[in-house]
Amino acid sequence: MAEVEVVAQHGWGFGSGCWAGFRDAMPAGYRLRCPDRGYWGQQTALGESGGGSIVVAHSLGLHLLQPKVIAAAELVVLLGAFRSFHPEGQHAARRSRRAVERMLARLDCEPKALLGDFYERCFAPAESAMEVPGIPNVRLLRTDLELLQASVLDLTGLRKAARVLLLHGCQDRIAPLERAEQLHRLLPNSALCTFEGAGHALPLTHGRQSWGAIERTWRRMHP
Repeated sequence: MAEVEVVAQHGWGFGSGCWAGFRDAMPAGYRLRCPDRGYWGQQTALGESGGGSIVVAHSLGLHLLQPKVIAAAELVVLLGAFRSFHPEGQHAARRSRRAVERMLARLDCEPKALLGDFYERCFAPAESAMEVPGIPNVRLLRTDLELLQASVLDLTGLRKAARVLLLHGCQDRIAPLERAEQLHRLLPNSALCTFEGAGHALPLTHGRQSWGAIERTWRRMHP
């Protein structure tokens, strides 16, 4: 049987190394490719080889992937994902936008402190196990934070995918569970799986559990 190609795109502030838990849990027969935005060094893209049969995206990573990569996948897996980062209510959305504006302001003067605080919120309720890994690419972080501020995802590609699996932490403080529930309602081809006691950093805190849910879904699709 041919190898199953798996593409995994990390979210804002992280790097391709966040998928180590997936790599450790992945049995023979699967091949993992992890593009890197280059927040901490060399940027790597998918290139001409395109996407995979399974496409995985964490958080803003969903908004960084090309729609054709999403649409061509048999299984799209979204961890801590959202259609829009901001809530639907006008007052709550305004408060959320101000929070991102404050992040943008801090990014220029204290990027490492900002990222350290961001990681703490991502890992909560677990204790953060991640330190700021080096000198960040502030320009690229700013570009993608501005994307997060404005992006409302076109769902056409997700609706074309054969299956969508939403994985979300019940205690996510970055993208609350309501964001995944909204996507689940909007995508008839989706299933929602939640993790009690989990925050936003699912690739790092629940890598093996997340891969287990993905593999079970894939095997049901290919008995």
